[in-house]
Amino acid sequence: MSIQTIVVPYDFSDCAADALRVAAKIARLTGAVIDVVHLYEQMTDFHTENQRLREEIEAKLDEVPTLPFVEGVELRKFMLRQMTLPDMFKNERIAAADLIVMGSHGATGMKGFVGSNTQRIVRLAPMPVLVIKHRIEDFQVNDIVFASNFSDQDIAKFDAFRPLIELFDPKVHLLKVNTPKTFERSADSSAAIDRFLQRHELRRYTATIYNDLSIEEGILNFARDIDADLIAMATHGRTGFFHVVNGSLTEDIVNHTTFPVLSVKL
Repeated sequence: MSIQTIVVPYDFSDCAADALRVAAKIARLTGAVIDVVHLYEQMTDFHTENQRLREEIEAKLDEVPTLPFVEGVELRKFMLRQMTLPDMFKNERIAAADLIVMGSHGATGMKGFVGSNTQRIVRLAPMPVLVIKHRIEDFQVNDIVFASNFSDQDIAKFDAFRPLIELFDPKVHLLKVNTPKTFERSADSSAAIDRFLQRHELRRYTATIYNDLSIEEGILNFARDIDADLIAMATHGRTGFFHVVNGSLTEDIVNHTTFPVLSVKL
């Protein structure tokens, strides 16, 4: 299991450039190819104005490989017409990618094409999605928080995070957040974490049962406490354990944190 193809949705914003910068670092370490994908939803190319717009987009895409931080990285450019961002997984090449790296503006600031669609991609993507919230000059992962309820489904899905973990060899902080609403006895939480460790051999890790008022606050507070470089979590979409915070916890974390978030759909 390795990272060979990385997709970066690209709308020429600073937010998208932040994602491409991180994708380029990962590509250098893995030898992966980056597919820069721009989507636009014009109804037809025959209208003069639409033709002009298409030519402008193509010219801007041609400039992307000249950005200094992608030097030495194999990069392919795609312009997908008549397609929204969530629809892009209908494209066979994109659907077969190993990782998506996306920028996000979060709950505040300019809501660009990429930024405002990030949560939908987190919910729909069949592959892991790495969300970048701000400019990172040299992406490193020394401490990663794996927030989970350590259900059998979560334990099995951890394999999807393995390529990035093996790439950076971070300390993995296993985190189970206990709240008044989702209270679980410490003995039961510890047993679930033990089941995880029996299946997944980790070289360096900690295991923490963390009490807080909500799961979202618990994850963010713990990540701040340890000065994490990345939060990893499986998204349960609109159902299951993580529905307790406003529909989908992973999407809320993506929206409200400044930490990079690595998510995978269950």
